Amino acid sequence: RHARLLWDYLRLGIPARPAECLLVFGGHDIGVATRAAGLYTAGIAPLIVVSGGSRAVPDGSDFPTEADAIADVLLNQGVPKESITLERLASNTSENFWLAAELLRDLGLDPATFLAVTKPYAERRTIATARRRWPHKAVAVTSQQATFDEYLAGDIPADRILSHLAGEAIRLEAYAATGLIDPGEPVPGDILHSARALQA
Repeated sequence: RHARLLWDYLRLGIPARPAECLLVFGGHDIGVATRAAGLYTAGIAPLIVVSGGSRAVPDGSDFPTEADAIADVLLNQGVPKESITLERLASNTSENFWLAAELLRDLGLDPATFLAVTKPYAERRTIATARRRWPHKAVAVTSQQATFDEYLAGDIPADRILSHLAGEAIRLEAYAATGLIDPGEPVPGDILHSARALQA
């Protein structure tokens, strides 16, 4: 019950809309790669920036960074190499935005509209981080299209998913208090209660 409440709050479920660039966030969940490949194939965006260092390389991967592991899936699903740019240093969401901006600047590119591709339960925090880090950019967010039950039945261990759900909500409150993100509104009390109960 607690996990479902957190899932419904953290995952925004906003329909994907066209953008100049897909910004794909690395991590242990390779589902972002499949989602990004589908969006590219559908013509949602012509450019993909994959951002992720070595902190949370997907389980079973032999690649040195999250970005390389995701790029391998993109290439295997037909995304042309010339449409993919890799940022291999970021270790958190703020760095994903910061280092992706640096990379694009070095390439002489300045997209104004982005569609961030992240884990389902990280959608709300990703948008809150974008408000703080990229206030001058138009950033929307999307993720793997799955129900809570479908996601829980996937390859990621259930206890890890539940841990991340609780941690996401608690970080939303903590990061907002320190000014790292702009959540737009306070995290509701019932969400924080469920996060702490699930964590316990």
